[in-house]
Amino acid sequence: MLTIGGVKIGKNLRRVREEKLMTQQEVATAADLNLSTVMRIENDRVEPRFSTIRKLANALGVDARELTRKEG
Repeated sequence: MLTIGGVKIGKNLRRVREEKLMTQQEVATAADLNLSTVMRIENDRVEPRFSTIRKLANALGVDARELTRKEG
């Protein structure tokens, strides 16, 4: 599983997306990203740049820290 400083971005992204009742396609469109990019991030196949994390956070209506926080 890919992590940034021990943070599981993909797991956080999926959790927040599901809480917001959004599909991967809806998030991708709102973030101006390809669906495959969102899928790869959620499945921990790629480590996103912080600019991508910001786009995803904006699309989900959350602060980027929500996607980069460590689980307690």
